Amino acid sequence: MVQPTLTLEDIIKQTADLPAAPATALSVMKEADSPAGSAKTVADVLGQDPALAVKVLRLANSAYYGLSRQVMDIPDAVVVLGMRAVRNLCLLASSYSWMTKPLTGYGLGPKDLWRHSFATAVGSSMAAERSGACTPDQAFAAGLLHDLGKVVLNVWFEAKIGGMMELALQLDAPIEEVERRTLGFDHAEVGALLAEYWNLPKPLVAALRYHHEPSECAEQLPIIDCVHVADNLAAMLGLGLDRLKRNLDPKALKRLSIAPDEINPMCVELNAAYERQEKLFDGFQN
Repeated sequence: MVQPTLTLEDIIKQTADLPAAPATALSVMKEADSPAGSAKTVADVLGQDPALAVKVLRLANSAYYGLSRQVMDIPDAVVVLGMRAVRNLCLLASSYSWMTKPLTGYGLGPKDLWRHSFATAVGSSMAAERSGACTPDQAFAAGLLHDLGKVVLNVWFEAKIGGMMELALQLDAPIEEVERRTLGFDHAEVGALLAEYWNLPKPLVAALRYHHEPSECAEQLPIIDCVHVADNLAAMLGLGLDRLKRNLDPKALKRLSIAPDEINPMCVELNAAYERQEKLFDGFQN
C-alpha cells in the first residue's frame, strides 16, 4: 500500500476548492428538529440568508408542488409546505451548485454526482419510511451527502483516480477498496471527516463513513442501512453513476426488515419517485 504524503486532516484543511459548509441549511435543519422549533423560528433562520431564501422560494413555487397560489415569502413557504419540506429544500438548494459540477477523475460528467446523490436521498427517505427504522428527513440528508468525499478526492487526486477506476473494473472490485489500497483511505472516510468539520449530527457522519459497509460500524444505526440500500438501488437504476461493482449487504436489508424479493419493486418505486421529484429542478440555476 502506498502511504499518502498528507493526512486526512491535512487534505481537509488545505483544500481551498471544497464546498463550504451549508451553514444556513444546517441551522434550519437544527431548528426544524428542535422541540422549540416552529414555522416562525425556521423562517427567521432561513431569512438570514437572502440568496438561499430566494432559491427555496423558487423550488416551493415549482410545478412539482402544484400549489393553487404563489408562495410569496419564507414564512408562507414554511406554513404551506411544512418545516420538514423546507428543511430539505434548504439542503438541496445549498448543495446544488457544487454537486452539479463534473468529477472528471471519477468519470462523472455535469450533474452525474447530483443525479446519483439526489436519487440516493430519495431512496434513503423511502427506505426509512418503509422500515420505520429512522426519520425519513434525516435519511434524506444523509443520502444527499453520502458521496461528499468524492468531491474532495477529485480535487487532490484527479489524475490518479482514473487509473484507480480502471483497476477497479479490471479487478471487479468496488472503488472504495481500490482507493484504500492506493491511498490508504477511501472517499467514505474523507466525506465523514468533512461532515465532522461541518458539525453535522453524528448519525449523518456515520452514514457517510459506513454507507458502503454498514455492518462494519460498531453501532448499528438504521440511517446507515437506509443510505446503503438506497445507494445500491440508485446504482442499479444507472442514475448518474459508473459501472463499478457494488455490494449490497444482506444484513442491512435484514435490519431494515426488507426482504430480498422487495428490491426490484423498490427500484421501480424509486425510479418513479426520482423522476417525479427531479422536476423540482426544471430550469433551476446555480
